[in-house]
Amino acid sequence: MPHAQPIAALAPMAGYTDLPFRRACRRYGLYYGTTALVDAGALVHGNPDCVPILHRGEEEEWLQVQLLGSIPTDIRTSTRILRDGPWHFDALDFNMGCPVRKVIKRLAGAALMTQPARALECLKEIRDNWPGVLTVKMRILKEDDPEPTIRLAQRLEAVGVQGIAIHGRLARMLYSGPVHTQIIRAVRENVHVPVTANGGIFTLEDVSRLAEATGCERVMVARGAIGVPWIFRDIATGTVLPVSREELLETMTFHVEEMVREYGEKSAMILSRKVISSYLSGRGFPHELRAQVVKIASWQDFMDLRARLTGCSTAQVADFHG
Repeated sequence: MPHAQPIAALAPMAGYTDLPFRRACRRYGLYYGTTALVDAGALVHGNPDCVPILHRGEEEEWLQVQLLGSIPTDIRTSTRILRDGPWHFDALDFNMGCPVRKVIKRLAGAALMTQPARALECLKEIRDNWPGVLTVKMRILKEDDPEPTIRLAQRLEAVGVQGIAIHGRLARMLYSGPVHTQIIRAVRENVHVPVTANGGIFTLEDVSRLAEATGCERVMVARGAIGVPWIFRDIATGTVLPVSREELLETMTFHVEEMVREYGEKSAMILSRKVISSYLSGRGFPHELRAQVVKIASWQDFMDLRARLTGCSTAQVADFHG
C-alpha cells in the first residue's frame, strides 16, 4: 500500500506570498495558503502597505493570515481588525520564527521564543479576540536538546494554540545549515496539536525525507516554491513531472499578469523582476536574456522578453524536472 503524501502548506514569506504568488501555486494544487506576515503596529495605524498583504481572492477556499508583533495592546487591536474585516480568514498564525534582524530588535518574531511570558501574553490577546483557528510558526531553541523547544510548544498548546509549524533551525542560522528533524519529531511526540515540519524543502525528495524524519503528516514549503509553484503538484501526486519550457513561460506569464492586475502596470513591473528571475534562474536560458529582467519597466518589455525566451533553441533550453 503506497504511503500517503504529506499535506503541504505554503509558508508566509515577506515580499513573496501575495495573492498573485498564491494563485500561481493554487494552479498546481495548493490549498493551505498563507499571506505574507502583516505587522500588528502597521495594521493598527492604518499603514496602506498592509492592504495588498491582506487581499484575498474570491476563489481562495482556505487562507491563513500571519500576524507579527510583540506589543500586547497592538496585538489585541490588530486581531480585532482581522476578525472584523472583510477578509474572513480561516486561521490566524502568530509569527514566532522570523529571524530578520530588524524584527528581532523589536523583540518580535523569533525573539519571542526567548521571551515566553510576553509571547504568551500576546497569544492570550489573540485567543480572547479571535474566534477561529489559532496557530504559531516558530523555530527550535536548541540543536542538541529538544526539551526547551518541547516546553515552549507545550506552553503554547496550553494557552490555546491549535497547531504549530516548526522550522528546524535556530534563529541565528537564518535559512542555512542542517534542519534538526529530531527536535521537530520530539515536539510532535509531546504535544496534542498538529505539528507541521518546515525547513529545507526544495524537491519532492526533501519532502519525503522531512516527513519521514519528523513523523509529521504536514509540511510547509517556503523558498522552495519561489519560481517553482509546481512543487505542490509534485507533493500531491508523489511524482516529479517534467516541466517544459512552454509550461514554465506560460506559468511565469500568468504570475506576472496577476501582479499587473493586483498592483497596476508600473508597480507590478518593478515588483515582478525578482519573480521573473526566479522562474528563469538555473533553467538554461542565456545570461544575456536573463540580464534583461532588471530593465523591465512595462508589460510590453516583459512580452518582448517572453518572445525572445520562447525563441531560444531547444539545444539551449531542455525540459527539466522540478
